[in-house]
Amino acid sequence: MNTKHLLIASLTGGLISTVLVNTPFVNWINLLICAGFWIGPIVAVWLYRRQNGMVAFSQAMLIGMLAGVWHGLFGVLLSPLGLAGAGGVLNGLNQVVPAQDLLPALTGIGGLMFNLVGIVVDIFFGFVGGMVSGTIFGSRRLTA
Repeated sequence: MNTKHLLIASLTGGLISTVLVNTPFVNWINLLICAGFWIGPIVAVWLYRRQNGMVAFSQAMLIGMLAGVWHGLFGVLLSPLGLAGAGGVLNGLNQVVPAQDLLPALTGIGGLMFNLVGIVVDIFFGFVGGMVSGTIFGSRRLTA
């Protein structure tokens, strides 16, 4: 497994997921079975296969999970700015209803727990995206 291609592909997939999930109006794509979360890992596996020539199913799952890790880390980094994670949820709720009552629950330890659970969810969807793309783009066995 080429480490350079792995990092480039998984980082790209994580960035794509972050943009799809957190950009206003574009984030509506998540209404389709959380598609924003697993499209990034699928693109990551496709990119790795394009760079490397082939990808095994196990490699596809690893690439998808790493894209999920990147997505989770970007979410945690953007959360204090109110662009993703607990901060993004608070900003979104404030646009609909006054969310001042939720402020203590999504800041401090509550916000940290929310973001940590978010990372686990991102890794899970990365795993699913890796499995889907491993099935689509993975190397095929030749049968005689």
